Amino acid sequence: MALDARETRLRDRLRADAPAMLARLGEMVAVPSGCGHRPGLEHMRRLLCDRLGGLGADITLMPAQPRPTWVDPLPGRDAMQPLVVARAPGVRAGPRLLLCGHIDTVHDPADAFQRLEPRGDGAMTGPGAADMKGGLEVMLSALEALEAEQVRLPWTVVLVPDEETGTFGTSAALRQVAAEHDRAFVVEPATASGDLVSERAGSGQFLIEAHGRAAHAGRDFASGVSAVRELAATVVQACALADAARGRVVNVGPLQGGAATNIVPDLARAWGNIRFRDEGDGAWLMHAIEALARGGEQEVPRVRVRMELNRPAKPANDGVRALGEAAVQVAVDLGFRVGLAATGGVSDANLIQQAGPPALDGLGVRGGNLHRGDEFMWPESLAERAGLLAILLARQ
Repeated sequence: MALDARETRLRDRLRADAPAMLARLGEMVAVPSGCGHRPGLEHMRRLLCDRLGGLGADITLMPAQPRPTWVDPLPGRDAMQPLVVARAPGVRAGPRLLLCGHIDTVHDPADAFQRLEPRGDGAMTGPGAADMKGGLEVMLSALEALEAEQVRLPWTVVLVPDEETGTFGTSAALRQVAAEHDRAFVVEPATASGDLVSERAGSGQFLIEAHGRAAHAGRDFASGVSAVRELAATVVQACALADAARGRVVNVGPLQGGAATNIVPDLARAWGNIRFRDEGDGAWLMHAIEALARGGEQEVPRVRVRMELNRPAKPANDGVRALGEAAVQVAVDLGFRVGLAATGGVSDANLIQQAGPPALDGLGVRGGNLHRGDEFMWPESLAERAGLLAILLARQ
């Protein structure tokens, strides 16, 4: 179908706003909000809440729960930041629309990679430029364009502060808000080919902890029991559970063990992640890894396992397919093409869809090299994807 007059104005307004969108993205990228960096996360929250407040949104903060202490070997990753919930003002008719983005990145605030800069081929590089500060700019620009055209919809925006570390702190609050909505839209970056994401794998975290007996490696080696050796054997067993053809992923790292080369180590740890296509495979992997535990309470060697499935698999159900088909049609009407893809990556769409509403993901910018020191985005995709999202929302 062709764009109607209002949709044409939305498209043109966003195209004209493209330079300002890129400037605002540059401001966000320059805020170090990775690795649980509290000052950067708070700065990002203020920036985005100012814009949401400009739309008249009713903004509330939902407190985070403590992150499980065993999940992450790196200290300082749990900033305990709240979930931002911004609701459109007034009572508005129509399906209740949830828009979701995360304000954290994976990038170390101390790295030299701190700014949005041209790469030389038209792309722009910067920490979180694609994942997902570009998506945040797409989302807010789309809502601002809709407001300027007086298209008033019953939307809610949620801003997640801990997505990159598993959404452990805010997952309960996110699911609670999601359950109140009919449809959801997540502005994670598009796939490498520019497609939207309709289906995602599930994910879980685990810790393998091996205990042995310390001893001097030279004078008393025979009485020692190496926890590192026991851990190594267990890690090999865990990794053997992976089956790429079935979408079963078992990835291990980082590792810790031993204090010095001349001491038989009495403690060693390995952290890992699993991915799975459906809940049956998730349960199978969970039970198989938990079964690696062995040894009595005081026995050496002994192995203990801790595990949590923190993101369920996200299937492409009928509701998701309907949203995806609508988005594909909007793209055609705007003069470009997108498809619908499945990915092994996870996002907050997994949690949102578990709570009820179908969630269409990958509505953010086109880019690549995510989680790397050369992450990039294509600046023309800001207006492109904001137009797609704005018209898709207006058609709901």
